[in-house]
Amino acid sequence: MKSVCLGTLVRLQAAAACALVASFVTACGDDNYNDNVSCGGSCVQPTAYVGSVSGLATGQSATLQDDFGNVTIVAANGSFTFAPLGFVAGAPAQLGVLVQPSGQDCTVVNGSPNGAGHVPVTITCATVSTPPTSSIALYAGMEAVGAADGTGAAATFNNPMALAADASGNVYVADTFNNTIRKIAAGGVVTTISGSAGTFGSTNGTGSAALFARPSGIAVDASGNLYVSDTANNTIREISTGGVVTTIAGSPIAEGSSNGTGGAALFDAPEGIAVDGSGNLFVADTGNLLIRKIAPGGIVTTFAGMAGISGTSDGTGAGALFQFPQSLAIDGSGNLYVGDGPTTIRKISAAGVVTTLAVPASSFGQLSGLGAASLGYPQLALTADPAGDVYVTGSNSTIVLKIAQSGAVTTIVGANGQYAFNAGPLPGTLSFAQALSVQGTSLYISVNSGVALVQNVP
Repeated sequence: MKSVCLGTLVRLQAAAACALVASFVTACGDDNYNDNVSCGGSCVQPTAYVGSVSGLATGQSATLQDDFGNVTIVAANGSFTFAPLGFVAGAPAQLGVLVQPSGQDCTVVNGSPNGAGHVPVTITCATVSTPPTSSIALYAGMEAVGAADGTGAAATFNNPMALAADASGNVYVADTFNNTIRKIAAGGVVTTISGSAGTFGSTNGTGSAALFARPSGIAVDASGNLYVSDTANNTIREISTGGVVTTIAGSPIAEGSSNGTGGAALFDAPEGIAVDGSGNLFVADTGNLLIRKIAPGGIVTTFAGMAGISGTSDGTGAGALFQFPQSLAIDGSGNLYVGDGPTTIRKISAAGVVTTLAVPASSFGQLSGLGAASLGYPQLALTADPAGDVYVTGSNSTIVLKIAQSGAVTTIVGANGQYAFNAGPLPGTLSFAQALSVQGTSLYISVNSGVALVQNVP
């Protein structure tokens, strides 16, 4: 999980971010919450999961994962005990099924810790005769933190904070804490296409010769070129289809809000990035509280907002203000959608008119009792399909919402109160998702230092 207040990677906003996290911490009222941070140790602290499994077919196994990312495997019916390495402060101690046994669907019921801190878990498995129409499953990573390439769970990531899927079924990942850009090909085959794991830098070049510093935004154009918000370097980078990395805007390390061309333009901790059909880039310039536009040729202008001035005003261009713009998505008509802070979505038309989508903050399912030691600043992650349907989740939420063009809001993945990842038929459950990308009928979700796949998304 992320360290305190690292979720945004924005240095100038660190104090505000920590204050907002603190405001989300509430007193505990449920013994199933590990609230040593918010309750001063007065709650029952979970120590182990003690459970039973029934209905598991002979020769089959189920991989279990809790909401902290700890993994264990059960391969027989009967009782089991799992004492993980840690628990999420402020979140319910829960186990879920990360990988379902072949031909079966196992459901999990989690109880509250008893006096010894043991969390009772009941797992019931049944044979599935007909595959579900819509389902969620592990796609790559999720079983451990690391930088290994491989297929499916054999690959590892370290806090991937942005995803971008192309029309050929490839998913590109800003593997933020590894300082690398990864590719997931069809079937969950993961390779590292740029950057060197664990090494900071701003070097241009090809493959591992190029270096990044906390990349946290990624987009792909129709030709397969990638664009990366290299957050800690305050730059925007391009990765050609041949894997060659160049810097197209911003100056490494230098902070500012100046417009201009290439290195003459300055950013402050840019995060979300999106590309339209004409090759224009849009960037959530998070530290500056701006939305910037980069035209072909590297010409940077301010598209909406006023540098350093926080607010919620709608309007056009500098007449609009943002609280904390982070994630970006774009639809087929060129409308931008902005995750602005933990609970607000803004829409920017192609003409630069900013409006606020009328979605109640409570709809996002953000966990109000989350301890500040567990996750960083709460934020929204967005993606949009060509028709203008928006999919959104939150970094301490357990659901994915679909906001239709009509304004109708529905929960399509996950359930409130369920904080461990559960594969299987939708709705399934999620554990602290960080990024989304939709392509056709597939929805990709960054969760637990890996990527999950929703097939036939509603």
